[in-house]
Amino acid sequence: MRSLRAIGFDVRFQIRHGFYGVYVLVCGLYVLLLHNISPGYKEKTALLLTFSDPGAIGLILAGGIVLLEKDQGVYDSLFVTPLRLREYLIAKAVSISVISSCAAWAIQLFALGFPAMPVHFTLGVWLTSCLFTFLSVGVVTRAKSINGFIWLSQMYSLPLAVPLAGLFDIGPSALYAVFPTNGSLLLLEAAHRPISTGESLYAVAVLSAGTAAAYAWAHRSFEKRILSRVGEGAAR
Repeated sequence: MRSLRAIGFDVRFQIRHGFYGVYVLVCGLYVLLLHNISPGYKEKTALLLTFSDPGAIGLILAGGIVLLEKDQGVYDSLFVTPLRLREYLIAKAVSISVISSCAAWAIQLFALGFPAMPVHFTLGVWLTSCLFTFLSVGVVTRAKSINGFIWLSQMYSLPLAVPLAGLFDIGPSALYAVFPTNGSLLLLEAAHRPISTGESLYAVAVLSAGTAAAYAWAHRSFEKRILSRVGEGAAR
């Protein structure tokens, strides 16, 4: 029940600060772009957009929300309630994944039509968004300013972009197998072609493992760098 309330709080916070409105505009621009691209490049461009979009939302939006909450002193009152840190982090991931899924489906439906494997496609968007959300939370706890966060987020997320090289046939595919985002690309590719059971199991496993590792890092970082300091502002 606390988790549902936390998700509702996050969604209201995001609406109040205009995040949903901005993404309606962003999705419109993406759809317009895809409608003006040659058919031979449309699917690959759509794959890049649907990969980068949940990544960008998770990475930038989660960090921006945490910075806003820190500036507004939300944590001094939030964490004296029964809300647990794991519930807070999961609520962040779920609420941001909702935006990511709406955006990805809007782009897919209006530009390319119904996905070939809708469950795989949706799972790819959700897990990718969660991965980058947890990564962002871990990063933002180390940042002292918005500029610092932007720089750190690019540095930490850069290795996750490595499998994109495989889309352009750069290097052997086995080279990218250990990257969780290689699983993201496979699941998102299921929007355009059916993927095998083996590919599905591998993609979910590697992406879930990466997301779990990012969650553990975010939890430890938030606990050490933010929760341990809750109440200091009020004490001063």
